[in-house]
Amino acid sequence: MKRSPLLAIGMGIVLALYIYTSAVKPSRKVKNVQLTLTEQIAQALSDIQNGESPEAQMKGVLKMRALAESNPENADLQSQMGMFSMQTGQYEKAVARFEKVISLDENRVNAYMQLAQSYSALQDTSNAKTVLLTLIEKSEGELQMSAKVMLEELN
Repeated sequence: MKRSPLLAIGMGIVLALYIYTSAVKPSRKVKNVQLTLTEQIAQALSDIQNGESPEAQMKGVLKMRALAESNPENADLQSQMGMFSMQTGQYEKAVARFEKVISLDENRVNAYMQLAQSYSALQDTSNAKTVLLTLIEKSEGELQMSAKVMLEELN
């Protein structure tokens, strides 16, 4: 038997294996990038504000809602969700969100104003006045003046 055909077949197999193994690059392990909660909030807000379609914006809202549900003790998330509730006329939900914000951080004076506006939109002037009086005590400057003006309008 001649050696050249066997040698050619052997060399062909070795060459094929070499080509196959050099073409397949070892897979890199993809880093599992975990975004911080603040980064996730910023990303969801960006989706909402910069969404090119209502569907893209809604995707951001759903992300934000999921974050708020999984982080109920985060005052920033609760505040953002309260603002979305106000923007969509869901004032009962806004009241609940801003009450939660205040229970988490009573020094968030802007939450008092949003809460008072939500109560006012629900025509619950008694609660709106109570919140405004608290806001006047806790705030100063322009926010305090706005609270006083709003209180006068409710009387």
